[in-house]
This record gives sequence, structure tokens and C-alpha cells, in this order.
Amino acid sequence: MSPALAAFQLPLLTAGQFTATKFDSAAAKADFGNQLLAFIAEDFPRKRFTLKFYRVLCQHFGMIAHYDQHGFWAEFFTSAADKLRFLEQISTHPCRGDPAFTFSDLERAVVARVRNAGLVARLRDALARETEAAERTLLNRLQARYQPDKVPVAELPRPRPADWASDQPSLF
Repeated sequence: MSPALAAFQLPLLTAGQFTATKFDSAAAKADFGNQLLAFIAEDFPRKRFTLKFYRVLCQHFGMIAHYDQHGFWAEFFTSAADKLRFLEQISTHPCRGDPAFTFSDLERAVVARVRNAGLVARLRDALARETEAAERTLLNRLQARYQPDKVPVAELPRPRPADWASDQPSLF
């Protein structure tokens, strides 16, 4: 069973929303946009970062300066801070160009959904919670070692990875 779609993925993008280019159909634009939104909604899973997906993504949203798929992955998807930088780059992209020659129409649609859903703020908050939980754990370990008489600070549960992109609060 596939996961439920996040609200920012709905309604799914359709070919009727986009202009075909010389090399890509309007349906191809919509398919890529839906793949990108699913990739974001699922917290950037490695299995979705295929070579085909990378080859389209690296040409849009101002992300052309990466040498290969592995370098792109290492740059944007190995930590929450990297993922935040990726979303910030998408959400601030100016989307220039004629849709008959570029993906600017698709870029505008994706940027609008990322902004309207507040994904940058949501991920920024999740990163802050993740950082605080890790720091509290470290503080307790260091105090146990160097100041055993001190009372440990309350530890926070680490957020589940994709909670920031979910429309439903975690039940755990």
C-alpha cells in the first residue's frame, strides 16, 4: 500500500496545467512535478532519487552546478540541514523563462506548493527539535561522565524523519 498523499501534493499536477517544450511534453512536466512533490513529502528517500529523476532535477530550480548524481545527493540529502537548504533553494527560485522553452511553469507550481504548505518553516522547526534532542542527550552523557552529581536534563524524543512533511501529527 502506498503512503497517503500530503495535502501539498493535491490535487496532482496534470498536463493541462503546463506548456509543452520542444523536448518535453506537458505530461512529462506534470509527471516530474508529481515525482518531486512525492520525493519531498516522503522526506527525500534514496529509492526515489533515480538517475532519470536526478537528470531532470539538476536542470531546474537553479541546481545546475552539480557534477553527478552522487555529488548532488551528498550536497542536499544526507542531513536535515542539507534538506532544508534544498527546500530553501526551491522556494526562493525566481522561475524565469518562457514555458514553451523551459520548465518555468512547472517550477512556479512547485514553488507555490512548497511556500503555501510552509515546508521550509516546518523543516526548520523539525531541525531545531532534532538538534535540541541530540544536544540534551549529549549534555546528559557529558554530565554523567564529568559531573555525576548533577541531575540529568529531560531528554526529548527524536522526531521521526518525515513528520515535518506530514499533515497528521505523530501518534508516537
